[in-house]
Amino acid sequence: MDPRKRSSASRSDTHHHGGHYENGADYRDPPGYVDDIKDDELMADILKEEPGKSAGMESVIIIDGLPVVPAEQKDRQEKLKNVVRKLIIQHTKCTQSDFLEEVYPVEEDGSTKGFAFFEFTEPEFAKLAIQGMNGYKFDKQHTLAVDLFIDFDKYASYPDEWEEPAVRPFKEHGNLRYWLESEDCYDQYLLIYGSHSGCEEAAVYANTPVEPTQLEHRDHWTDYQAIWSPLGTYLATFHQKGLALWGGKEHKQITRFAHQHVSDAMFSPKERYILTIRPKPDFLPVDDQSMILWDVVTSAKKKAFSWDSKERPSASSVKWSPDENFFGLMSKDAINIYETETFGLQNKKSHSIPGLADFTWSPTQNYLAYWVKEITDIPARLGLMDVTSRTDVRSKQLFSVTDCQFYWQKNGEYMAVKVNRYKHIKRGKGPNAPVEYAGLYYNLEIFVLTTKKEVPVESVEIRDPIIDIAWEPNGNKLVVLTVAESVTSVSFYSGRLDHKFELIKKIPLRHKVDRISWSPMGQFVVLHTSASSSVGYLVFIDTADLSILADVEHFVLSEVQWDPTGRYLTAITMGNNKKDNGYTLYSFQGRYVRNEKVEGLSMFTWRPRPPTLLSLEKQKEIKKNLKKYTPEFEARDKMLLNKASKEVAERRKRQMDEFMDFLTVKQHAFQSARHKRIALRGGIDTEEIDAHPEELVEEKLEIILSVTSTPLE
Repeated sequence: MDPRKRSSASRSDTHHHGGHYENGADYRDPPGYVDDIKDDELMADILKEEPGKSAGMESVIIIDGLPVVPAEQKDRQEKLKNVVRKLIIQHTKCTQSDFLEEVYPVEEDGSTKGFAFFEFTEPEFAKLAIQGMNGYKFDKQHTLAVDLFIDFDKYASYPDEWEEPAVRPFKEHGNLRYWLESEDCYDQYLLIYGSHSGCEEAAVYANTPVEPTQLEHRDHWTDYQAIWSPLGTYLATFHQKGLALWGGKEHKQITRFAHQHVSDAMFSPKERYILTIRPKPDFLPVDDQSMILWDVVTSAKKKAFSWDSKERPSASSVKWSPDENFFGLMSKDAINIYETETFGLQNKKSHSIPGLADFTWSPTQNYLAYWVKEITDIPARLGLMDVTSRTDVRSKQLFSVTDCQFYWQKNGEYMAVKVNRYKHIKRGKGPNAPVEYAGLYYNLEIFVLTTKKEVPVESVEIRDPIIDIAWEPNGNKLVVLTVAESVTSVSFYSGRLDHKFELIKKIPLRHKVDRISWSPMGQFVVLHTSASSSVGYLVFIDTADLSILADVEHFVLSEVQWDPTGRYLTAITMGNNKKDNGYTLYSFQGRYVRNEKVEGLSMFTWRPRPPTLLSLEKQKEIKKNLKKYTPEFEARDKMLLNKASKEVAERRKRQMDEFMDFLTVKQHAFQSARHKRIALRGGIDTEEIDAHPEELVEEKLEIILSVTSTPLE
């Protein structure tokens, strides 16, 4: 396959796109287009950095809602100031030296008025204080309201009469789920490739028989990467100015989000929101626009987050609840749980968990799993919290723990926690001294959420180092990869009715593999090498009888992806030798289907499908009666294959005819210009000479290149 060959369906020219801003690479507008978007709406995050007149008040905040303390209670007044100061330091990460001034206005009798002014050395500290403390529940009777001092003039200038905003005209985007209506159910995938940067070209293909069909091709569609939305509705492309969303049969631009130097993005599970992320510039102590949450439907900015951590922000920094009602961010000793109804903190405060190390969300319920580090004599703790009530539905204490990792089953019925443990510990002297662990071993803590009354926890001890763990998407099988004495083994566990998990079989493997990849439909699993720079391996296993179906060797195995139906597995090569890049399709049984070379391939990703509308009972019924439908499917597959082969042959013949017509025209033009070439060559017909090589006479010439003199003695 030549990825540069455009099909008749290609829409790379601007006039095919329709609408505005269809060239996502540089955001250029169609000729004659008048942009009515104001700069302060389009580039708010850039314009706020524009130098301007300053009254020196950008670093001043006012904190309202503080307790009123009588004049005679001087100790309480001083205590109040200390508490507020510590609260500011907690939310802004500033130090005492960053406070320039703090003022608590008092009444004539000396009692405080319930508000205070603070001035910082940097405006960023003022913004952080507002983000962290506005709406903070100070105590049972007092909730804080924090604002910039300069905002008072802005709010005072608002007109007294409310003006109804103009209704924006509805823009028709067509059927955004068109690909699901395909009678033949061909899945789609995206390729990004290029001989230089790796992102010069992008194309969408349909996985049709014989060879893939190109549906769309564009030059410079994205600057460096692209992602599909979780349900496959949108394609998001990344640019220096921000993010663009595309969709529909012609892949028109749906909307765009202005976020300078965006580097990562993540959709919410149901595609209502998207989070854009950029790294913090080195010259800023804090970037209050590091992460921005947008409404996909209205393109409105819903919330912005700062990022002052030394670690680079990523999409995994924010974790969503499955119903999109909540999302969480981890901070020191707390989880900040936000509600999408108000985009404020749940209960207007963070959920404090001292020693918090990590957390994750259930894929189907508003349950949040977390673990707490071991602190001296206080054991580590695993917790499963109901977010709506903020109460733990199950917790377990563990001793001698170094690390924990969470693995959820797709349906949220099981959660395995890999616990790294130790037998001995050696602590260095001093608070920051390194800690050494000896006698490491591992165990799994499996939370069973299939019962309504309680959550049983089953412990499974595994002595060998664990490489990877993965649940069957829709079942109770757990696959564990381990290594011992340079031998990699795979173990299969299954849950029983009494919620116990037993080892079914352990298989030593011939090759070193380090990843587990289940088919989306379950039953079939592939064990494979990750990011291999030389030879990689793929081991296909049927878990119904635990038989190895195929053991495949693959040169430079960079990545493995299942298609959404679980019928095909793609082995992708994206090495430094760009000419060898491409992908290979295998069936779920490990049979070779085809290989496609794509020079400079830098990304391959299947287009996701939304969950099936069939009930679980209906799916079981279809599987039970599958043999009844098999002859019909086989006949249709044969017909489609013959049709596809015929179409491919006809297309290749048409392309050859077009090439021969092109060649004839160019040969005629070449002959017509012969007399001009002879004139330019001094009347000598060099083409005639070259046409009869047997008449050429070979002459040898000796040319003296240098002379060396040697005197005689």
